[in-house]
Amino acid sequence: MSKRLVCTTSTSCLDYTKHDEDIRTIRIKIDLDGVLLADGTEIKADEFYRRISEDKHLVPKTSQPSIGELLEFFENLSEEGYDEVIVTTISSKLSGTYNGICQCKAMLEEKIRIIPFDTKTVCFNEGCFALEAAKMIRENKTTEEIISKLEHMRANNKIMFAVDNLEYLVKNGRLSGAAGFLGKAFKIKPLLELFDDGTIQAVEKIRSTKKALEGVCDRFLDYTKGHDYYAHIVYTGTGLRDFFVETIKEKLGLENLHEFPCSPVVGCHVGGEAIGIGIFLKD
Repeated sequence: MSKRLVCTTSTSCLDYTKHDEDIRTIRIKIDLDGVLLADGTEIKADEFYRRISEDKHLVPKTSQPSIGELLEFFENLSEEGYDEVIVTTISSKLSGTYNGICQCKAMLEEKIRIIPFDTKTVCFNEGCFALEAAKMIRENKTTEEIISKLEHMRANNKIMFAVDNLEYLVKNGRLSGAAGFLGKAFKIKPLLELFDDGTIQAVEKIRSTKKALEGVCDRFLDYTKGHDYYAHIVYTGTGLRDFFVETIKEKLGLENLHEFPCSPVVGCHVGGEAIGIGIFLKD
């Protein structure tokens, strides 16, 4: 029987939750004023959001791992005796990391079998894929069974969120169809979703962040109607938290949802005041 392992990217939020699974993490880097810091180890969420809150002129950027770094990462796993690695990644539309892993797959095929899986999502939604794959490995499920399950999860999950400031999304080119919002001095507070193709798109133009968060709840009800589901909160800064938690309680009847800070890499894209809800349909 092959020795198998699950890996994920640092945008999965697994640095911020306790679990017992054996999952390795590929670290995307943050560029802060020319200093490269590994996401989740050299800089964590609380420090990152504090820094961008205190310095409004700071424009953080992301830097995906080089092919050389990725090759070394997988070669080390091969030397540890692993001959198959399932890698669940951040959406390929939000980062080039998935494509880099695909290159490594071809270059190292004689040493180790690399199976890149584009989750087409991010944050703890992404992390759920890695946790499920690791659990299934423990249960001795076949690789085919694992990939089939991950494909089902990919077709049945969503992240809906709002941001207080569009500046980060527009500057970093992570908002599809952003042209419709330019020229409005970023006063629009759109309701945003991660779409099935892995892109972030605005689904409704709203001029109040609070109204946008109420809209998140409305779309949540539409998406989950008639389904059993799992839901959690994802956030960058905490300025919108209290209102959103209260809104979820009033409009959805949900309390005590697990909350996960978005990694600094995600914060580079959406800024320090974003909050939303991640959903998986169970049926």
